[in-house]
Amino acid sequence: MSNKTERYMTREKFPELLRELADILEGKTPEDLECPSDFRKFKLKAKECYGRLEVKLKVNDDMEACTLREEGEAPTESVPAASDEESGKTKKPSYEKLKERMKRSFRMIFRMIHDDEIPPRAAVEEFLRDSALMVTYPGYGDEYYEEYSRVCSAFSEAFEAQDLAALHETVDQLQDLKSHCHARYD
Repeated sequence: MSNKTERYMTREKFPELLRELADILEGKTPEDLECPSDFRKFKLKAKECYGRLEVKLKVNDDMEACTLREEGEAPTESVPAASDEESGKTKKPSYEKLKERMKRSFRMIFRMIHDDEIPPRAAVEEFLRDSALMVTYPGYGDEYYEEYSRVCSAFSEAFEAQDLAALHETVDQLQDLKSHCHARYD
């Protein structure tokens, strides 16, 4: 569910709004601003408009669409697999859905490693699980799959060792492989 708020205010009032938002994030409930404290996406935009600030706040609290989980929480599939009632088997997600999910987790992993931070285990585990599934789809860069799987394995080892230098190296290799493959197949 998306929650949108639009306000016009003076520059002097803007810090008050930011304090209210901070209170919400800390679990306090301000009187005049409705905003979920648990959100998937949070967007704040402010621009000058006729001597006032036009402030737009958009919060998406659709947590079911989020791919990550809190520390210690049991893993869940973020894109549920469809089930084939006749055979009793579970179908793989579409290649496009899988790639969307991988894009989200890899973006976070890549940015955090390049900011010299270890990414959350949930993001890494989901990315590696999705990578193992991706290489089972024929016709989307099969000639890259063996090397991609090898680099994913090295990435996993670097993550388990919490070796930031090796994480940098392997995440850059993954990015290069992705770029080469996508240039050829997208």
